[in-house]
Amino acid sequence: MSKKEKPSPLKKLLKAWTSADPEERQAFLDLVSAGARAAGSTADKPLGAEPVPEDAAALIANGRYLLPSTIERIESVMRARKLSPSGVMAELGFSSRDASLTRALAMKASLRLSVIAALAEWLAAHEKHG
Repeated sequence: MSKKEKPSPLKKLLKAWTSADPEERQAFLDLVSAGARAAGSTADKPLGAEPVPEDAAALIANGRYLLPSTIERIESVMRARKLSPSGVMAELGFSSRDASLTRALAMKASLRLSVIAALAEWLAAHEKHG
């Protein structure tokens, strides 16, 4: 009896891509493009490549994960206002019992896209008034 061939990482990736929903695909593409920008490989892109948006500095997350700079910004606003992550969640309009922001800040866990969108507005408002 012959041994079954193990699928290559590329085949696994293609299978995962075909089974992913459009939101997951976009999150993956965002992750890859942010990684490429962080690595400084934007100069290597061909001429027809999509340019980096002007509001790239306003990005707070890479897919569903907060960027390290965003975590620092959130924590500085929290310190200045003496807020806990549950207090921030309550200000965002979510349940104060929702520990997802706590996990995202402490363990770099993922967040719902609605929380990320609300955090972007919250950060912009509090850093302007800050």
